[in-house]
Amino acid sequence: MSLRADNAAALKAIDAPAANIRLYLLYGPDEAGSEALAARFGKAIGAGAERIDLDGPTLRSDPARLSDEAASISMFGDKRWIRVSPAGEESLPAVEALMEASATGDPVVLIGGNLRKTSKLLTYVESQKAAIAIVSYAPEGRNAEALAVTMARELGLELPGDLARRLVALTGGERGLLAGEIEKIALYLDASSEEPKAATQEALDALGAEGGEQQLFKAAMVVLSGNIAGAEHEIAHLKQSGGSLSGLLRITLQRAVGLSQSQNGQGQRFGGRGDDGVASLRGDDLDKAIVRMAEAERTSRLSHQIGEAVLAQELINVARLAARGR
Repeated sequence: MSLRADNAAALKAIDAPAANIRLYLLYGPDEAGSEALAARFGKAIGAGAERIDLDGPTLRSDPARLSDEAASISMFGDKRWIRVSPAGEESLPAVEALMEASATGDPVVLIGGNLRKTSKLLTYVESQKAAIAIVSYAPEGRNAEALAVTMARELGLELPGDLARRLVALTGGERGLLAGEIEKIALYLDASSEEPKAATQEALDALGAEGGEQQLFKAAMVVLSGNIAGAEHEIAHLKQSGGSLSGLLRITLQRAVGLSQSQNGQGQRFGGRGDDGVASLRGDDLDKAIVRMAEAERTSRLSHQIGEAVLAQELINVARLAARGR
């Protein structure tokens, strides 16, 4: 079975896991959306449930590990579930073993990233009655604005419609980037659920002034165009002007996700001048670039220990990937 994350049936499947479903494959260009669904599934299973964490490389080296873990019994008789992230094509043999096992076992959640329509893993999961594949796309239009308002409310921010539209435009509606920008405003205003604050244009302007939105957009297009020397120049200029490399990384990732969606016929071209200049970044190289940036962006969000040198190197690596297709 295959569902979209914004479908009521998908949320019902996550919020009320059925006993006959062994596997949930969460995938799509909105990786943050897939992560949010996995967290939602964990809440549905129960706060006291035991979670087993695996990843694709582990399953590649030991395909029987997944079905073995699913068939295991908790020492204390608690509920269990298995979370596999990241999971790609290398996980297919393990998934096949799981689906062919005689015992039902504990539910498994795979976070598969932006799988292609031709993915063997996706094709196999869609063919199984005891499995559900749920694809997450970045929210658009009013749906994205409503999501921004909801996210802000959870952090104690009252987000007016015009500011929600500006944030959606800034992040392209990508859930992870949107959450990051809203969190920055909440921290800036010292907002909380106990002491709500009203978000303002002035607050966003003050945060955007770290690097200047237009400068970040321009630098992102240079990186994605494969102009390595130009990317190095933009990064150096950003450092000298006191700009934010993490902000540049977020914008570059948003642009790459938009490009991937347009190339796969899943959305409109992301617009703006310079769109045609990144057409050489496609296929596996584009996927690699998105994965690299998403991981670096996620790490920079969750840990303040990642240095600017690491962010700069990741951006240069993306420029090198783009240069290969020029």
